[in-house]
This record gives sequence, C-alpha cells and structure tokens, in this order.
Amino acid sequence: MMPVLLLASMAFISPQTDLTQRLESYLSTFRSQYAPEKVYVQTDKPYYAPGQAVWLKGYVVDAATLRPSAKSQVLYVDLLNASNQPVHQLILKAENGKAAGDMLLPDSLPAGTYTLAAYTQWMRNFGDGTFFTKTLQVLGPSDNTATAKTTSATEKIDFQFFPEGGDMVQGLKNRIAFKATGTAGKGVAVSGSVFDDQGQKLLDFSDLHLGMGAFELQPEAGRNYIARVKTSDGKSVEYVLPKAKTTGYLLRVDETTGNNLEISIAGNVNQQEPLVLTGISQDALKYSQAVSLQPGQTYRQQVPKSEFSTGIVRFNLSRANGEPLAERLVFVDHQDDLNINLTTNKSTFEGRELVTLQLEAKDKNGQPVATDFSLAITDDELVKQSKNSLGIKSYLLLTSDLKGYVEQPGYYFENDNPQRKQALQYLLMTQGWRRFSWQAATSGSFPSIQYPAEQDLTIKGKLVTKKDKPVANGEALLYLQGQHQAFITTETNRQGEFSFRGFDFTGDVDMVVQGTDARGRRKHLQVVMEEDSFIPKVATSNPFQAEALLPDARQDFLQASRQQQFASSNFNQAYTLRGILLPEVDIKGEKDVYVPFTLHREADVVIKGKDLTVAPSGNILESLQGRVAGVQIYRSGQNQFRARIRGQQTPPLYLVDGVPVSEGTLSMLSQFDINRVEILKDAASAAIYGGRASGGVIAIFTDHGGEEETEVEPGTYIIVHQAKGYNKVREFYSPRYEEPGEGSNEPDLRTTIYWNPSVKTDANGKATVTFYTADRSTTYRAIAEGVSDEGKPGSGTLTFQVSSKKLNP
Repeated sequence: MMPVLLLASMAFISPQTDLTQRLESYLSTFRSQYAPEKVYVQTDKPYYAPGQAVWLKGYVVDAATLRPSAKSQVLYVDLLNASNQPVHQLILKAENGKAAGDMLLPDSLPAGTYTLAAYTQWMRNFGDGTFFTKTLQVLGPSDNTATAKTTSATEKIDFQFFPEGGDMVQGLKNRIAFKATGTAGKGVAVSGSVFDDQGQKLLDFSDLHLGMGAFELQPEAGRNYIARVKTSDGKSVEYVLPKAKTTGYLLRVDETTGNNLEISIAGNVNQQEPLVLTGISQDALKYSQAVSLQPGQTYRQQVPKSEFSTGIVRFNLSRANGEPLAERLVFVDHQDDLNINLTTNKSTFEGRELVTLQLEAKDKNGQPVATDFSLAITDDELVKQSKNSLGIKSYLLLTSDLKGYVEQPGYYFENDNPQRKQALQYLLMTQGWRRFSWQAATSGSFPSIQYPAEQDLTIKGKLVTKKDKPVANGEALLYLQGQHQAFITTETNRQGEFSFRGFDFTGDVDMVVQGTDARGRRKHLQVVMEEDSFIPKVATSNPFQAEALLPDARQDFLQASRQQQFASSNFNQAYTLRGILLPEVDIKGEKDVYVPFTLHREADVVIKGKDLTVAPSGNILESLQGRVAGVQIYRSGQNQFRARIRGQQTPPLYLVDGVPVSEGTLSMLSQFDINRVEILKDAASAAIYGGRASGGVIAIFTDHGGEEETEVEPGTYIIVHQAKGYNKVREFYSPRYEEPGEGSNEPDLRTTIYWNPSVKTDANGKATVTFYTADRSTTYRAIAEGVSDEGKPGSGTLTFQVSSKKLNP
C-alpha cells in the first residue's frame, strides 16, 4: 500500500526523499527476511495448587500481521521460579501457529510466584524481552504472598516524567506525561503541583488511571522545575523535572476523538530546515510527509485513522538525513477483532448435568469465521480472575509492543469511552516500542541472526578431536533401532558442527551417533551433542493478587485440588526412523551410507582371518562354505555367492568395517586382508542394526596396519544420545455421568470444569461442546480465545449458574 501524504486540507503524493526510500527498503527487507514473531498463551487458570495440571494453548503469530506464523513450528514453554530456574519445560509442536500442552505441577512444588515464558528459537534473535510471559501463582495452606497490599504507608513511589516526543523544549508549550508506581510495580494514585525554582506554583495535576496522567508546561530559559507529589496516604515527595533543551522540536498527536489523528509540530529553531514525518504500522511505512517549518510557526495535519491497521502506530519526526528529533506512539482501534459469542442451552444447571455450549465467531461485518479457539470453563468462586487481566487481544495488539509491565491491560479494550481512550494515550506516552530502533532502520542495520527458525526437531552436535579441535568436513552418522533404513549421514562444517533435521516425534528417543573425519578415521575423535540448556531471563511480572480469594475459598480450592483426578498415561513406544521423521527427510539407501563402526557387542560366531581357507573364486563367502552351522552358501554366478542363514526369510545384512555393502561388493575384497568375520544369526541378536538385519548379519573386518579391530566404548567417537522430542499432549479428563455409577461415590470438586484447546468453528462460524457440571453450587465462567487466519484476535466470556443438590458447601 502506498503511503498517504496529506498537507493541510489538500491530499497529494509528495516526492519520495532518500530517507523514505531507505525506510521502505529497510522495512520491506525486515518483513520478508526477519519477520519477528509473537506468542500468546492461554491457561485454564491464573493460579494452581501443587499436583494440579496447567492446561495451556499457545498461539504463534507474525508480529506485524498477527497471522499464524509459517516460520516456526516448534514452541517452547518454560515455567520458572522466583530465582529464574526452570521448574518445568515443554517442547510443543505448532501447527498453523497453534500448539496445545499441559504441565503437571509436582506435589512438592513450594507455594509462591512463578513465571510462564513462551518463545520460539527465532524469537531469541530479538531478545528475551520479546518473549511472552505470564505470572502463575501456586497456592499452599500457609501461602500469603498473594495477599500483600499494593501500597503501604512506607512504600516508596517511583515517579517518572515523559515529555511528549522525547524532550522538553524551552519557550514551547510541552505536554508531559507521568507515571507513578509502587514497589510492587502497580500504579499509585497521586496528585500534586509543579513549582519553578523560585517557589512559584504553576499548575496542579492528578493521575487519570493507575498513576498515569499528563500536564502542560512552557519552560523558560534558565529555569528549573520540580513537582511536589502527594499520595493517597498523605505523603509528599519532590521530584525534579527533566531539563528543557534550548532548541528543538515538539511532536504532538491527539488521537482520542474523531476519525483523524490530529498532528502538530512546533519548534524554536531560528532557521528553516527540511524535516520528515513518518508513520509506521505493521512494520510498514504507511505515512510519510516532508515538512518545511518556518520559525515561529506550528505545522498542523489531520491524518485519517483509516490509513492504519488496528494496533500501535509509530510516528517519527526526523531531519532529512534521518537524525531523530521526536517520536510518539498512538493506538488505532477500528474494533475489527473477532466477535465471539458464547451461549448455553440453559441459564441454570443442576449438579452433574449435561451442558451444551455453543461458540459462534463473526468478523466485524458479521460474517462467520472458521478457525479454532481455546476454551476454559472454571468455578468462578474458586478461580478468581484478575480485574481487566491480560487477554489475547490486549497482548497481541498492545502490551507485546510496549516495554515493562502493563497493569490491567484489558481495561483499554473494555469499553469505548473518552476516559479509557485518554488513559490509553497516557500509557503509550510512557512506555515505548521495542522491535527495532529508529537508528537501525535509517542506517540499514538488521538484527544478528544466530538462531534459525525451526520447522521441525533438530539433533545437533559437534565432532572434535580429543584435544577439542573441530573436525571439519568430517561425517556424522545417526542410527535408530528398529528402522528398515536405519542410517542417516551428514557432513560437519568448518567448526565441526553437524545437525540432523526433519524429526517429528514425542518423548525421549535413544539414538546412536558416530563420527569420522574426512579420511574415514575415527580414532581420537569425540562426538559432543548439543544440549539446549537455554533458560530465558525474564522480568517477573506482577503476581496475581488473590485478596478477593477469601481464606475459606482458598481452603476450598486446595481441597478441590486434592480431590481432582487427572487422567495420565505413559508412552513406552519403540520408535522407528520413519515414525519420527517428517516425510520430506531423505534417508540414505544401503549403497549410499558410510557406517564405519560396529554396534553389536557379541557375535554368535567369530572366525579369524587366519582360520579361513583360501577360496578359488576369491570371494570371501566361498571361504565360509561349510564353516558355520546354519549358514548356507551357494553359487549365484561366476565368482558370485550368496548366503542365507537358516530360519530367516531374507538375506543377511553385509557389513565391511561397519559399512553396509551389497552382496556383489564382497567379490572385490582381498581375502588376505580379512582380519575376522562375525556372524549374527537371528533377528534378536542383530536387532541393534534395525529391520535391514532381519535376515541376520555377516560383518567382515579388514586389517588396519596389522592391528586387530578394537571395540570403542560409547563416549568417544560413538555415543548413545537421548534426544528430547515433543512433549506428549494429554487429553483433559472430564467425567461423563450418563454412565451409571461413574464417579458417584466421590465428590466432584473440579475447579477447571472443562478445557479444550481446539474448539473448531465450521463454515457457519459455529462450534458446539458438551460437558458435565460438578457438585458445587456456584457460578461457572467460560473464556474462549483465538485468532483468525486473517490475524484478527478475539475473546468471549460467559457466566452461568449451577445449583447442586448433591453438595452445597
């Protein structure tokens, strides 16, 4: 889309400056080649008891368009304690930008505040600050961490000033935003006055919402200013305002009313100079205007909000050479997110009664939307949601592009009234952008890419000498038990690194990895597997405040957690290579694979080379004729022989120094170079070689400088590596009471009544789910969240009543 350029009341296309051309080129490359991602995670509850399961759904989207990301298909979710140490780590498969999972909390997990962090490897290129984080509280009988008050008489207030655009300028009327927070990081209600350095009171101010507000001040040359701030507890503290610049420009944007953004630029520079005003939305240059400002004049412009997509717009004022002068973030909301409506077949239900819930999704124009949603239904008396808590819309559209903790983010999307819009303006004036810097965009400096986007699971390692020097241009071989085509090879790079891509499996799988150098040697080499020990360094966001959860309710919640039973299953699956690789991965054929090692420990028969008779044909197989009970050798052509082990339906696997070879290759071996022959007669003893050895194994070893082959223990050039696959996704257990007697003897005290990570709407935008109520008389709250393929997030909430005769605590 071409930028829309407006001047006064006349619309025209301004000639592109070198700066706008550079910006457009940079942003185009940034979107196509770098394309940052965002992740959002819905959990079934905001707090848990030890032993409960955290049910979750992750959404991986393109950061600019919010469409499901095609870049990453592996999602990492870590649960970190207060010391930033992992308690639980998940690897989840993301399909079409969506991944479901669960974490079973240990019974011994201490009560306290934990942080859920979710990210992709690609997101690591842009810093831990881009990761999704969410606070989860673990409650215990003696836990009182969540009941702390947000303010106290001794609390220190952090009071900061944020001049609009970035700087105060002398002689100009500046709008200055402020933010007051307490030690817990939450906004503190304040009021105060601004005084000059002669003690003269200039103005009064007070916050509008959560400690944020703004006032206007025209600083004079040579004067200093202070603010005397009063808190609700009567304390008064002085704060020094930032120094005003002698000369400069002010950028002011008013976005709270009407369909236009009201932009004004003022300066006190004595000479006219060319300036450029730009507006960036969805990582694209949507607005650009050359500005020529006369001394003493104010430039004013109206820009239609329709030129920008819903979300944050970044306005920058700069000189023509790209030197930044002022920056301002605004939020444009066309209210074009998904409309999700939840309904039940009744308004009130009895205990253990079947509930039919329908979800209907529509776009802004009322057209049905077919996508899938995550749905959590909880006991609203025992599972208290924070006021205006984080949701998929507030995160993807707002807080993910702001620095620091945003308190009550849902408030800014709660309703369409002037106070909410004004509060959102103050929020954007105090917390800023982070995906890329203006200086990087104007200079063409891109992020350093260290972590490739993952489309699948990758097994990585390094081949080094015993002196820890990398082995370049060597070969790494991976072997898996039980696979008909059991070997994969890859070369090492200059740093000795190798990787096997294309894996798709669940749980832990044992793999044998072996390395050789470029000349086929393997002595004095070591295979070192890469273990991903990355732990995100995230700032703990503000914990859930459970003061609304009274002690009796807390006790009921903990009692319910002890009663609740979760379905579980263990998977002890024997994997095959085809079963854990994606279809497009090429598995090397028998003739293509170089495997210079032996995996078996003991052979059924071992014949030394010196004990073999000389074969007239020169074929080593003829030398074995009549030497091994149960092994039949017969002629198949001139100097060609075949072997068949009695009781086997297929030919044996032939190995020469560990290399799988064809039967015909054996005729080219000099029998005088044979050191020994080892024979594995049945499938059981040959199982280590996989399905290719179902007919047994005939392994031939040649002399190496007259030395006999020595067996190498794992840990040097051949190791057994336990590869970590995707975490198994359990199915949420929801009892079905239509079966007689099921669950009738135990009280049903579920706090999460129903969880479904994938409620799919049809072409009519509708989906239906059913579940049974539990035994408490209470209110149920249903929360559905999702994002469409067009990048439109949405959520829906419904509450309904349960009146149970079975149990009424």
